[in-house]
Amino acid sequence: MLQQYLSQLGLPEKEQRIYLALAELGVQPASLIARRVKMDRVTTYKHLKRLTTLGLVKVYYTHAIQHFGVESPEAIEKLLKEREESIKGMLSDFPLIAKQIKALESDEPVIPRVQVFEGQSGIQSCFRDILHELGIQGVRQIRMLSTNTFTEKLGNVPLSKFTSEFLVAIKKKRIDMDVLEATGTLIPERMEHRLTAELNPEKLPAAGGATHIFLAGTAVYLLTFKETPIGLKIKQQEMAQVFHFLFDMMKKSAA
Repeated sequence: MLQQYLSQLGLPEKEQRIYLALAELGVQPASLIARRVKMDRVTTYKHLKRLTTLGLVKVYYTHAIQHFGVESPEAIEKLLKEREESIKGMLSDFPLIAKQIKALESDEPVIPRVQVFEGQSGIQSCFRDILHELGIQGVRQIRMLSTNTFTEKLGNVPLSKFTSEFLVAIKKKRIDMDVLEATGTLIPERMEHRLTAELNPEKLPAAGGATHIFLAGTAVYLLTFKETPIGLKIKQQEMAQVFHFLFDMMKKSAA
């Protein structure tokens, strides 16, 4: 238990062994400690100096020779309290640090972050990821472009197979859905705008090559359903803006 506690304190395995040896042996020179823990003298001395800096080990001089011994157990408590105060200070400074990090990120070239979701379980994870993005970005609306042709309906697999939990969650969180549906016989021929109240996932296909695009703030999700469903997430502000622009243009044409 003591060794595990020292590990949680941040001491590496070698320093744990040295500290425990000193606790058992009392005040000793570095050479004897090195033999006890089976390390070379230089390595042992280096770790003894670090333990001294932490305030866990004290240096004694006998006949001009350095000896080392553990401080009282209260030294550990003191170290913990110092770290507690340091962490409190870091936590209070964190909002400012977070802003500075974001400012630095905005100055660098933006590289899109891409993630792939595969298979039924992957698509379900994709919808969970959409919910996560909505939460961390504070977005209250999700935009969706869905293809729904006659040939795709023949697949007879509704999108609700993948989205039942997702739709329950967005309804509970009162997240609005702005939906465009591209309909037709063999290929998409016209665009229709659907309100949230009109959305029926049972009628949206998830087979036969059906394709759906979801826009969650700065995250774009491309989903296609063939033999194996595939989802692709692209997160980049500039790219998402292009998709939002195209969505607005298609929405006007559907009006």
